[in-house]
Amino acid sequence: MKKKKLSLLIIAMVCFTAIGADKAYGWGKTWLGYDLEQQIKAAGLSLGPFRIRTVLYLANAGYDSNVYRTPNNPIKDFSFTIGPEFYVNLPIKKKIVISIYESPQYIYFTKTEGERTWNNYLSGQVHFILNRFFITLGKGYSVAQEIWNTEIDIRPRRKEYSSQGSLLWQISRKTSLFIRFSQAKYDYEDLSFGEFRLKYDLNHTESRASFTGYYQVSFQTKFFLNFESAYFDFQYPSNPRDSKSSGIHGGFEFSPLGVFRGRISLGYKYFDVLLEGIRGYQGMVGDTGLSIRVVRPLTIRANYRRDVQFSAWYDNAYYLENIIGSGASLYLSRNIRLDYSYYSGRNTYPATISGQSSLQKREDNYRSQSVGLYFRIKKKIGLGVIATYWERDSSVYWMNGKQTLVGMNLTHDF
Repeated sequence: MKKKKLSLLIIAMVCFTAIGADKAYGWGKTWLGYDLEQQIKAAGLSLGPFRIRTVLYLANAGYDSNVYRTPNNPIKDFSFTIGPEFYVNLPIKKKIVISIYESPQYIYFTKTEGERTWNNYLSGQVHFILNRFFITLGKGYSVAQEIWNTEIDIRPRRKEYSSQGSLLWQISRKTSLFIRFSQAKYDYEDLSFGEFRLKYDLNHTESRASFTGYYQVSFQTKFFLNFESAYFDFQYPSNPRDSKSSGIHGGFEFSPLGVFRGRISLGYKYFDVLLEGIRGYQGMVGDTGLSIRVVRPLTIRANYRRDVQFSAWYDNAYYLENIIGSGASLYLSRNIRLDYSYYSGRNTYPATISGQSSLQKREDNYRSQSVGLYFRIKKKIGLGVIATYWERDSSVYWMNGKQTLVGMNLTHDF
């Protein structure tokens, strides 16, 4: 029903705004308005008032040595993902832009028929562009069958319904304030493995509110300070995972056109499980992905993530995820690039299995290395060949696993 309502809303907006659509754009004086302008200018197709960018891709086409990452009797298979991405923008009367993103994807496995599926990602937004204000209202719907986190190695089908609203106030050329409210509902399929019931354990609604201040340090760099609170309401009353969190984050955001690209974000979080007797988390969190162009042909990368993730593991409401990684990209020629990436991670769980000794307290350590060679066949056609090795050592022996992936990606950007 919600998917139908979202589709009707998007159709109604398009029909309503197509009347009197104007070629003249008005972006106000906000940095979000500038970013939207660049996005629209990058569109490869103009169809009347619509500005459309399309990407066709064939991804992860190749060999998987261990589809479910099991320690024994691994299932080997060949698979690929194929599908388009559509980015559609409709500017209206200089002050309104409707944006729609749609991406249907088909996942094919040669032998593992249960993993063959259609995934779909759909979202729609309306942007109101005023002189010093930028307002966005949006909704989204996705249904997909994927590996969702670093704890669960199967691919349960999940539906996500989301809505959000935000307001940017450009106080001055360098200073702005951003307020955002969002809600997302996650609905997993009724899939159980062993004693774990994913639908019961993980179905929930997240409600978030955030307040962010920005200061433009330079043309390509913004400093930000963010305050966020969230509430997590799980579907089943007997589920002990209802919780709330609050935190403060700060850092820098960099333009994708500069020497520094990406984001540095570090902060402190208070995470409280509402059920009495379950210990929460207070401590450092981070979400950083940064690349630096050292010299023209060489770029180095670093990433860091530390945060609380909900768990389906016995009596654990959550686990603490830590991931750190690095990599480099080297252009061997104008059209050939060599990539290398490495990351290591650790998941720690606060509780042991009921009635068991402390030896049953779970801790996972995992590592991944990948090498890729990318070719630019034409200006907007790229081919990549990638090999990845992944392994996990867990204090629970039957969660150990190794996996080798060898495949290719082919993209065509219109």
